[in-house]
Amino acid sequence: MANLGTLYRVELKKILKRKIVWVSMILMLVIILITVSASLFGSYYVDGVQADTHYHMFQVDKGYQQSLDKRFIDQELLEEMEEGYGKIPIGEERYSITEEYQTYARPYSAIFNFVRDATGMTVAEGMRWVADEQDLYVKRARMLEESWQNELLTQGEIDFWKNKEENLEWPIRFRYKEGYWQLIDSVYTIGLMTLLVIAVCLSGVFPEEHIRKTDQLILSCKYGRKTAYLAKLLAGISFSFTSAILFSIVSFATAFLLYGADGFSAAIQLINPKYSWSLSVGEATLIAYGVVVVAAVFMGIFVMMLSELTHSGIGTLSLVTGIIILPMFVNIPDQYRVLGQLWSYLPSECFAIWNFFGRQTVALFGKNFVIWQVVPVLYTFLGVVFALIGKRRFIRYQVSGR
Repeated sequence: MANLGTLYRVELKKILKRKIVWVSMILMLVIILITVSASLFGSYYVDGVQADTHYHMFQVDKGYQQSLDKRFIDQELLEEMEEGYGKIPIGEERYSITEEYQTYARPYSAIFNFVRDATGMTVAEGMRWVADEQDLYVKRARMLEESWQNELLTQGEIDFWKNKEENLEWPIRFRYKEGYWQLIDSVYTIGLMTLLVIAVCLSGVFPEEHIRKTDQLILSCKYGRKTAYLAKLLAGISFSFTSAILFSIVSFATAFLLYGADGFSAAIQLINPKYSWSLSVGEATLIAYGVVVVAAVFMGIFVMMLSELTHSGIGTLSLVTGIIILPMFVNIPDQYRVLGQLWSYLPSECFAIWNFFGRQTVALFGKNFVIWQVVPVLYTFLGVVFALIGKRRFIRYQVSGR
């Protein structure tokens, strides 16, 4: 153990000197830049004619939203929105290109979209709706009740979310929060690709000695088998953790540079009106990327354990890639509650927004815990278990594997 630091540095260098690692890291950084900035690309077309660019549309809407920043979505603001949308010509299908919309309604489009999301109204229903602050929140409460029933929540879960609703402040304060929204919208892609990069980079950590037939040299090494295993494991964990942190930092830097860092304290209900937790969009973003980091470390341990069991880097990579990608094509019906909930805990699914903001909980010790509270604990426990399984396999193979 006295030489653990030396072995750790050697193992870390072995990981970093592989060309596939640097290629994967560079490719990942490019993917992050594209993913976070994608909404600014391209143009908006009407009947095949370019009406505007997405970048200019963003700049215009950003200005309008900033002019509404920190205003309460109360009766006064709702009436202003209604007045603006009331100037749109009746029956106009392409209302968004009319001068009336651009001049009077568009400045309140973010409020209009919130009203629709918070009530479940269609565009036509929203344009006919008579501004009423109390009715807005009554409709939202009714929508919540229906969604709780549709998701087959237990009475205990419904009571839990009703209690959370009592902690929310109404009327809600509007905030410009585009940078954080883009980060939350991108976290699924970034998280998924982070797991794939780790699988590519770490699948050969343990099989390397087996392939080169140098594994038995560890038997004659004075540092010992346990120390050698621990050095490899810690090197893989360090790489996974550092990579996830690096990808998160690049994601945040890109989003803040392009969209701004305003709105950390904005209520999460501005992004997801159905979520009843008293959480800001900034806090939700940090938690989401924190889950990505935890999942990355867990995936690193799992990949290294599996590669030691199979003694094959390619086999491990193929299997792990399948495990990561498969959930994208499988949908568990709501009636299979337990299976669906367990499915949402998979590393490639836990940071998907539809799961991250899921209302299904785990009841323990008289309390309810949501997915972003359960996953870090679950992955920490399973990570320790998989590390011990890998250690047992590593030591036993070195003794009797040949």
